[in-house]
This record gives sequence, structure tokens and C-alpha cells, in this order.
Amino acid sequence: MAELLVTRRAEIAVLTLNRPEAGNRLTTALATAVAETLEAARADDSLHACVLAAAGDVFCLGGDYQGAGPTTGGRRAYAQALLRMDRAMGGLGKPLVAAVNGAAHAGGFSVVVACDLAIAAREATFGLPEAAKGLFPFIALAIVKDTLPKKVLFDLIYSARLMSAAEALTLHLINEVTDRDQVLERAIERARAAGGHRTAVVALGRDLYYAMRGLTAEESLDRAERALLAALELADD
Repeated sequence: MAELLVTRRAEIAVLTLNRPEAGNRLTTALATAVAETLEAARADDSLHACVLAAAGDVFCLGGDYQGAGPTTGGRRAYAQALLRMDRAMGGLGKPLVAAVNGAAHAGGFSVVVACDLAIAAREATFGLPEAAKGLFPFIALAIVKDTLPKKVLFDLIYSARLMSAAEALTLHLINEVTDRDQVLERAIERARAAGGHRTAVVALGRDLYYAMRGLTAEESLDRAERALLAALELADD
């Protein structure tokens, strides 16, 4: 059974994590498949946006680190696959919407945060509970740290508590809460609306956002100027 299902809804690609029996945890193979699909989607002009969904009643409970095996090589390949997936999400150049059908914990929470928009089921929960299992959200931290206030972030980590969809909405971690059976359709609707603008200009702006993370104000302004000039050249075509 394929760990990732990819379908088309007109100009929208729907990527479905398909390990419901394992909480849709990310294996090396699954993270690699997501990365490869998103990398191909960037180059596909017929696609205007992507939706990241999950089979079953859970969105993603994080990474399947045990499946990486006991060897250094296997663990390194696993970590590199997760990093490649994160980079592919940031480098998509098109709107990316999460359809959160249930629990999004640990790395699954960071996947939701990494998407541009997120629609969640009322039953969905969010958090970084790794400390309760003797771990720490190492890779997830790189994604989530700029999204949450420091005190909220460390409260989630140290207490290993889970947020409700209502709290996540209040913290602007998701955009909308709806019934579980409506999550995917609403995510596709939001993706279609977000992808309805001029795709080349959206790509410039989205790339700019991710390029500016970690830059100084002066470096960010320099990047912004270059993106603006490129967009104006497109407008002349």
C-alpha cells in the first residue's frame, strides 16, 4: 500500500498521508515521497496549489523514528528526509493548505505550521509532547519557533500538553475549524481561492517570505526590492 496518495482536483494537487494504522507517522520513505511530489508540483504550471491531507481520523503523530533503525546511516537518512520535506514545503512556490482531520502532534504539528493555511476538524488537537517520551522536538522546533510566543512554545514542550482546535485558532495556528467530514473540501476551496491569483507573482512573493527568514532587515529589504522588480517585469509582459 502506497504511503502517499496523490490525486488531482482540477488545478489542485491533494497529497494524502496514508499510514492511518500508524498515526500517519512520517517514515523516511513517506517524507521523501512528499518532498518529491512537492518538488515536481513546483515545476508543474498546470498546478496552482496543493493540499496536504491524511487518511483516517489522525492527521500526523510525528516522525516514525523507530522505523529508521539502529544504525547511524539509517537515522541520518531519516533526518535528511524530514529536512528535505520541510524545504520542499517552503520551496513549493504555490499555496499549500493543510486539511487537518485529527491529531497533529510532534512533527505533525510542525507540518501544519509549515503550511500556508490550515483547516482543522473540531476534534483536532495540536502539540509537541515529545518530552513525555524522553525526547525533544528538535526538527519541529526549527519550524514552530517563529510562530508561537516563547512562553507558549515552552509551555507546550515542558508540559507536553495538547491544544484544542479552538485554542489553535485563537493563536492563529489554523485558519478555520469545521466538521471533520468537511475539512478536505474546505481545504480544497481555500487552496483554489489562494491559487486563483497570478501564479508567477505568487511564487515570487512566497519565495520571498521564506528567503527572508533569518535575514537582517537590510537583507530582507534587498530581497524584497529584487522580487518587486521581477514582478513588475512580469506585469510588462
